Amino acid sequence: MPTIAIVGAGMAGLHLALHLQKEGLDVSLYEERTPDEIRAGRLPSTVGLSAPTRARQRALGVAHWEGPEVATSTFQIRVATEPPLGFVGHLADQALFIDMRVYLPRLFEDFAARGGRVVKASIDAAGVRGLAAEHDLVVVATGRAGLTDLFPRVAERSPHAAPQRRLFAGIVRGLRMPPGPPLKFMFQLSPGHGEIFENQYLTLGGVVPSLLIEAIPGGALEPITRMRYEDDPARFDAALLDAVLTHAPLTAERVDRASFGLAGPRDYLIGAVTPVVRRAYAPLGGGRFALALGDLHITHDPITGQGANMATLAAWLAAERITGQASAGAAFDEAFCADLEERLWDALRPATEWTNAFLLPPPDHALALLAAASRSQPVADAFARNFSYPDRQWAILSSPEATASFIASHA
Repeated sequence: MPTIAIVGAGMAGLHLALHLQKEGLDVSLYEERTPDEIRAGRLPSTVGLSAPTRARQRALGVAHWEGPEVATSTFQIRVATEPPLGFVGHLADQALFIDMRVYLPRLFEDFAARGGRVVKASIDAAGVRGLAAEHDLVVVATGRAGLTDLFPRVAERSPHAAPQRRLFAGIVRGLRMPPGPPLKFMFQLSPGHGEIFENQYLTLGGVVPSLLIEAIPGGALEPITRMRYEDDPARFDAALLDAVLTHAPLTAERVDRASFGLAGPRDYLIGAVTPVVRRAYAPLGGGRFALALGDLHITHDPITGQGANMATLAAWLAAERITGQASAGAAFDEAFCADLEERLWDALRPATEWTNAFLLPPPDHALALLAAASRSQPVADAFARNFSYPDRQWAILSSPEATASFIASHA
């Protein structure tokens, strides 16, 4: 029986650990935080889980959040053109917006309760090499402690060398949730400035409103992404309110100006992401290799909501290949790693290229699709549903001819 070490208990690491555990493999999970420490931490991200990811949860027996009270099945978009473009699309399958401080600890505890071996440790590059002496395969699913340095950037698959957006994500108060159920996801584009997303988010205290701001550097939304709430809470809340009132009218109509603001100092994050594709494996010496998985392998900007969903897809594909190799008694050698890298790229490429393209000013055919969706409910529904299926979405948006064909077939 080969032994597998997984470093990092994020989306990719936990889904892989649970899948390999289900297949009966010997898995050890290395993570520097306990479930309680994750719960008590800062907001790590705002994540929407699509229908395929939720199906993977069910297959792994970790679908703990299935009720209609947490289901999002309506997608509303507004573009601040003149006149504004807007439409509402309906999802065929429900999405789940959930705080990783709720999600990750529960799956972590599921793995441990089923007999999984958990080691509390902070693993750096030297530690990964040490694990290789004890395990047949090391999977690295976190970029902490300098682990990104093990896996070089692939230039031909990484068109952006710098962040294309500055980011703010946070849970807010003083915002009346839209009537439901079902819950609603809102995507509001302010050309030249960025995007504001609103969703209703399952966090430690129940379902609450949350916002994600994707600010174009130099635009009017950028300042909020460079402020710290702790420095001046009142000033921060005022800047956030101004951003919403000016650039997110679908949200602004439900704001209570007297009480609107950040829920608390642990309930937000600011920063920037450089989208990048790295090599999916690295030699560790002695014929042993480390695999990169999830955000460490491919880092997506959150603008299309693909990061967590692609992490679970990658974990699923890797688990199938690792299980097959173990069943055959074959080594986790370089040929295995190279084959898995290409299989992962084939599966994740549409989401990666779509996300990278979405960070650029929209081409005319993309605007034509939004205009068509504002006139045709079938187009609007199909566009909304394809956020769960990036291979379909990118096939439509990757060329003017494909977009025109899609519009003609649905309108």
